[in-house]
Amino acid sequence: MEIKNKDYKDTLLMPQTDFSMKANLVEKEKIYSQKWQEIDLYKKVLDSNKNNPAFVLHDGPPYANGDIHVGHALNKILKDIIVRNKSMLGFFSPFVAGWDTHGLPIEHRMLKEKQMSAKDFLVSELRNYCAEYALSQVERQKEQFKKLSLLTDFSDIYITLDKKFEAQQLRLFKKMLFDGLIYKDLKPIYWSPSSQSALAEAEVEYFDHISPSLYVAFKVVCGNEIVAKDDNLIIWTTTPWTLIANSGVAINKDFLYLKIRVNNQIYILAKDLLDSVAQMCKWENYEIIGEAFSGKNLLDIKYKSPINNLVCPVVEGHHVTLENGSGLVHMAPLFGEDDFIIGNKNNLQKIMHVNDDGILNEKAFQFANIFYDDANPLIGKFLGEQGLLLGFKKIKHSYPHDWRTHQPIMYRATPQWFVSVKKIKNDILSEINNIKTFNEWSKQRLELMLENRDTWCISRQRSWGVPIIVFYDKNKNPVLEEEIFDHIINLVEEFGTNIWYEKEVDELLPDKYKNQGFTKETDIMDVWFDSGSTSLAIKPAGIEAPFDLYLEGSDQYRGWFNSSLINSVAWRNKSPFKAFLSHGFVLDGKGRKMSKSLGNTVNPLDVVAKHGADILRLWVANSEYTADISIDDKILEQNIEIYRKLRNTIKFMLGGISDFDFNYVQLDSIHALMEEKLNNLEEKVLGYYNTYKFVNVIKEINNFIINLSSYYISITKDILYLNKKDDLERRMVQTLFTKIIKFLLKALAPILPTTMEEVYSYFNEPNKFESVFLLKWNDKEIKSSSNLSKQWDEFFELKNEVYKLIEENIKNQEIKRQNEAFVTINTSSQFIKSLPLTKLLMVAKVSFGNELKVQKLPSFKCLRCWNHFEEDEFNKDLEICKRCEGVINERN
Repeated sequence: MEIKNKDYKDTLLMPQTDFSMKANLVEKEKIYSQKWQEIDLYKKVLDSNKNNPAFVLHDGPPYANGDIHVGHALNKILKDIIVRNKSMLGFFSPFVAGWDTHGLPIEHRMLKEKQMSAKDFLVSELRNYCAEYALSQVERQKEQFKKLSLLTDFSDIYITLDKKFEAQQLRLFKKMLFDGLIYKDLKPIYWSPSSQSALAEAEVEYFDHISPSLYVAFKVVCGNEIVAKDDNLIIWTTTPWTLIANSGVAINKDFLYLKIRVNNQIYILAKDLLDSVAQMCKWENYEIIGEAFSGKNLLDIKYKSPINNLVCPVVEGHHVTLENGSGLVHMAPLFGEDDFIIGNKNNLQKIMHVNDDGILNEKAFQFANIFYDDANPLIGKFLGEQGLLLGFKKIKHSYPHDWRTHQPIMYRATPQWFVSVKKIKNDILSEINNIKTFNEWSKQRLELMLENRDTWCISRQRSWGVPIIVFYDKNKNPVLEEEIFDHIINLVEEFGTNIWYEKEVDELLPDKYKNQGFTKETDIMDVWFDSGSTSLAIKPAGIEAPFDLYLEGSDQYRGWFNSSLINSVAWRNKSPFKAFLSHGFVLDGKGRKMSKSLGNTVNPLDVVAKHGADILRLWVANSEYTADISIDDKILEQNIEIYRKLRNTIKFMLGGISDFDFNYVQLDSIHALMEEKLNNLEEKVLGYYNTYKFVNVIKEINNFIINLSSYYISITKDILYLNKKDDLERRMVQTLFTKIIKFLLKALAPILPTTMEEVYSYFNEPNKFESVFLLKWNDKEIKSSSNLSKQWDEFFELKNEVYKLIEENIKNQEIKRQNEAFVTINTSSQFIKSLPLTKLLMVAKVSFGNELKVQKLPSFKCLRCWNHFEEDEFNKDLEICKRCEGVINERN
């Protein structure tokens, strides 16, 4: 090779790769998505593992309404990372996406789009339009989910409106009914006037609400030796509208009560609450009459209810406390769970004065035809005119709201269908003990949700959903005959649930039950019963529950986790999942809940369109997702920086192995140490994947890349660029780089699918697969640690000391750069003395002496490697070192 003007750059073995530093993810994701579709990657991955053990992550169904949000993206990306990794571990891991397609929000949205009301349609027509709308939303969301780079072809999905799904759900309902788990009862439940329907606990949210706080006097009409006629019982309420239905007052027989005289009126209240009541009622002067007496002395008196004028008793109440109020609790049996229980026990009169829409009916007397909440000030005014309103103020407190309409709700007794959770609670709790979780609080939280749950109201007064297929005889009694249920279920499996609404009663019944004056139930099932039935109806690739993993948001402890467990235990006496995980909500960068009004929402599709799905996926993996997590431009930029560092390092390594023949060589010295670190990293990463701690996967890999770039790559440049092509140490570096790249391909492909597919396209190992996702982890490849790291700690401690001295010399202008340094080392370590220290410390010369010192070496600079050498190691004519001279001569 002819060297002109001592220009040696053409003698260097510079990195060669077309792998671009610029990611251009937005465009590349489209290209690779098309490629995966063309080669049918999802099917190929499944086929590659079809004879292996299965791992099924069962997809909880998102609601088919509106565009996906960043919470959807978090959920689906987490699931995809798991499915991809399990597939690369060799598991047969089909992923079947699902959608929840029934319920009021779909009905509302459809009606809003058509600018019509439910009354404008026949029920069957309304249901058809709802189905069309829901299916359009499924298609819309499906296309949006595809932009997140998910490993599924969406050809096999499930939707809860599918007739086979509905039939299986009804088989479950039938089994639970005949097992005595389902019953109909009049009972107070959460009722939403804005939805005109019952709500389950999972459909209730709590927001601050302003309520009137009233202290009211109830006039005694039948006293005893302690309480006289015309004395007054003091009750406290924040729901004045329920006073219309008052039919009793509850006390605690073990509390002490007092008689108080104020303005010539005598009032009765709990002794311990006197001060707070006096303050609320603004009593400046009051007189305590007689001694305190036991609450049991109040149990035989009667009073006149102030609005309905009923003469009502004082009864014992298990729920009366001294936390607030007066120690006497007004009872409206159809508007509170405790009121209902105590009302039944004491035969209190039940008054329903509120219609489904919240309007007061004729039983509300002068307050009829008024919305219940609007009646509160009118009731307060009425009580004031009667001299019965003792104290009033507005209070702000947490109050239940409908999670769909965000309007306040009430407790209201209506005839509903219930599941008796209490009957199978021990079985459910026993199954929870067998479920694997990855932190103790998850299991405890789920246990708590079910320990405190005795019933589940599963009926809804709506049109769009799975009907409760019960007939009533002419006496309004349910007709519970198995052959009727089987007949209807078969019809549903063939025609869908619309048949319940399209056909008359006698057209639905088997012949022997026709023409007997039967009627049919009009309520539908709670949508949580729908989604809680997925483990029965869904069999991914023929695999039946229990499934390996459920992964949903933390709100699903009272939702899908809960209903799925109840339904599965009722059906098969087993949990539907072997393990479960939950993730938190996504907040903005300041930790605030996202809302359109604050303008702090982050659209995942905007992030994908700007940065690419791989960046969004990296944010997900790099988040402590089991708690609430944050996202904003700053947080995304931090992840982009991690991505850039990773991509730059991979580009360098790909360039460094461009002439490697993939014949691995045995590693020694620093290269063996790095191989050990890689093996340890691989073991850690697999462990973190198995426990779903993706943030630790990113953390460990990022730390490895930073350390690799900051030191090892620096010393390898000299070896890669300057040594002979087939130099053994150069092949060591290439062997290690190849192993690192192959590890990163497997470790990061589940998180960065497009990037790792692109890297794999430049990784020219023999017998490559069509896709990086056909690579497999192999535990046997992981070598046990030989403890080199501990041995090398001594060197890195020395390196730090040397570099500190070099920095001081450069600062003092004693040397210009590190590779001019002559380092003297004081050590007795044979290991240190055995190392190629000049190369490892990247200095000009190393010797051993009685002290550690750094000085400038009188030297010559090689024009090829730019290192500094003493005269005997240097060719002055060529102005290069002897090592470089030898390499050039061999090439010539």
